[in-house]
Amino acid sequence: MKPSHHPRPAQRRLHLALDRLEDRVVLSAGQGSTFAIMPGKISTPGQFSSINFQINPTLFTGNKHGKIVIGIDVAAASPASSSGASTVAVKPVVVGVETANGHMLHVEHTRYDRKVAKANHLGNQSTTAALVTLPVPKSGQPAGQYSVIVKGAQNSVGQYLVGFYLPGDVAGTGTVTRSDLQTIKKDNGMTAMSSNYNFDADVNRNGVINHADFLTAQQDLGASTLVSPVVSVNLDPASDPGANRTSPYSTVHFAGQATPGASVTFVDQQGGASVSTTVAANGTYSILVPLVKGSNTFTVTTVDGFGQSISGAISPVVYSPTS
Repeated sequence: MKPSHHPRPAQRRLHLALDRLEDRVVLSAGQGSTFAIMPGKISTPGQFSSINFQINPTLFTGNKHGKIVIGIDVAAASPASSSGASTVAVKPVVVGVETANGHMLHVEHTRYDRKVAKANHLGNQSTTAALVTLPVPKSGQPAGQYSVIVKGAQNSVGQYLVGFYLPGDVAGTGTVTRSDLQTIKKDNGMTAMSSNYNFDADVNRNGVINHADFLTAQQDLGASTLVSPVVSVNLDPASDPGANRTSPYSTVHFAGQATPGASVTFVDQQGGASVSTTVAANGTYSILVPLVKGSNTFTVTTVDGFGQSISGAISPVVYSPTS
């Protein structure tokens, strides 16, 4: 896993932590404005695939009109083949965004500049960004339910990743501020070929920072999200006196950061205990996890109120009682 910081006011850039659960890459991954990454799969040619998400008032704040512009991008996942070689077949395209009752919303599409894709380690993939404006429910109201509809261009199939970002959040704080707007204005005219090109200032991801990017970011002024694409899992030093992930205690303490309200579940891969907790409103969690004698490897899974799930195995902890 990677650590997330409380989105406001700290900057949410991605950094390595002790345990990394998933290494998930989309075009906007590693950028400050990305707040969620979700997987999908197209199994048969011509099939439409969907990624469900929610706009929850506990995790989102709208602009002065109570709305938020959400950016969406998509990229092929790169699973390893049985021979260990990386294969990418699908050419995913965002078709649109659909409401719970099947109504297709207006979405603005922009094709990524190939230099942007290459700079984000995705070769010469050709894909699009999509911008959609959604209402943020008022406090106490139910979350808005939506689906991103994806298809494989040229009848391609395979696994893909959808990234969600907050257009205009140049600084990666989780909130679009006037300072962000000033940055976009300052970078006006920069292209993907410019040495100081700022990816997050290129709101529509087309490789050119211009007035259209400023206008979209301006729509998001004041909008914010608490959703984070990264989670930290850290073994308490008090549970690890030798700093070698070997503990004399039958129960150890883990702590970390994730999206507020998300569930965090530790499952012993050897069939032992399963324990869960909920991330506090400030984005932190704390959990006591029982061990069995010998090596303990846990799968940790988080599920947040946006619909994002992050899962993976953390480094083993050895229980070695002193007596």
